[in-house]
Amino acid sequence: MTTMKFLGAMKFFARRTYFLPALMGACAILLATVNASGQALTPAWVELGEDGKPVARIVVGNPQDCPAIQIDGASRPMSLRPNMPPGLRPACEYAIPSGAKSASVNSHPLALPKSDPMRVIAIGDTGCRIKGKLVQACNDPALWPFMQVAASAAREKPGLIVHVGDYLYRESPCPESLQAICGGSPAGDNWEAWNADFFTPAAELLGASPWVFSRGNHEDCNRSWRGWFYYLDPRPWDGTCEQYSAPYMVKLGKFQLAMLDSSATKENDVDEAQVAAFAAQLASLHAENAWLATHFPFWGFNADARGGLPRPLAAVLEAAWEKAAPAGFTLILSGHVHLFEYVSVDHGRPPQIVAGDGGTMMSVPIEMSMEGAQIRGASVIGSKSRQEFGYTMLTRDGNIWHLELKDQARGVLVSCTVPGSSESCQSAGTD
Repeated sequence: MTTMKFLGAMKFFARRTYFLPALMGACAILLATVNASGQALTPAWVELGEDGKPVARIVVGNPQDCPAIQIDGASRPMSLRPNMPPGLRPACEYAIPSGAKSASVNSHPLALPKSDPMRVIAIGDTGCRIKGKLVQACNDPALWPFMQVAASAAREKPGLIVHVGDYLYRESPCPESLQAICGGSPAGDNWEAWNADFFTPAAELLGASPWVFSRGNHEDCNRSWRGWFYYLDPRPWDGTCEQYSAPYMVKLGKFQLAMLDSSATKENDVDEAQVAAFAAQLASLHAENAWLATHFPFWGFNADARGGLPRPLAAVLEAAWEKAAPAGFTLILSGHVHLFEYVSVDHGRPPQIVAGDGGTMMSVPIEMSMEGAQIRGASVIGSKSRQEFGYTMLTRDGNIWHLELKDQARGVLVSCTVPGSSESCQSAGTD
């Protein structure tokens, strides 16, 4: 995005006064970055790979524009990430060495990981939906509020951000009849759509904290996998699509987070090949008091249009858990369902957080408790759900984590103690 195009977008959104603080923050970051380097298209960010090793990345206009990175006062050239797919813009990267005290790109300090983060934010399903007849008002920040959600999350000063997947929702051109709500929107697995759906609205949050990225079904091998692997996967990439990326552990002191790629999950049938694949991956993760981040929830629910109990989804993952019987996990972070959910189950299984309320078109609300619903080998013993845009913040207090679901203005909607029963969750207002 050129400076002039970004300024044009700023003028459009600035007319909506409630959106101005988030917009101005993102503008300041992007324009300062552009002015500093001339060709940077995003702020530089830090993401964590295997064992929590940090990688710095930035998107630039041309391959020759990779900037230098300052590590503890020493300048080092960033490398061009190889195998750039057609239609994308170049990404530059640098593996930050263990023990680095400071790092910066274009005079902007990078957020380096710290041991045992005290505050973790989970966010997901953030893009603006345009696919066939499903059209979200991408030009209205009240109806697609991801930039405001991201800016509010940035002000929490988290030690880690976990995106639980689904970044790019602009899969079709804006229909001619709906130009008033989505006119000018790009579409497809290309730089313009990735920038519109993720990089521009996430700008303030992108540089605020280290990230870990989960791959969603919108980034599977039939959809926007090129942008996913090139921009967001933390590992080296050979230019091809992997259906099942290898799982890995992020370790920050005693804090452990397991990353599992569930993007290819078949929702509506128990595919035995998938059950075996996911069970083997779960068994390979040697976790101790760890969280598990994956796009599809292991015990997530959709509303039943017929009025019955909410329906569990991802039976493949339920069967894989039953087969592998993994140990060492205390919490699961997921998305996919465009709601907030907190689900407790029995038989010693970890509670499930669904943080799919980051900005995309909301799912039908769940109006009743999921308590009593059966999943493979266990039952739901407590649940809480909310249909409202926001992010989930987890704050550590000794061995306990306090959960707060916050709206786009940082208002608390739900608070819980984790781990613990959903019965202990308190809501602000009505569910």
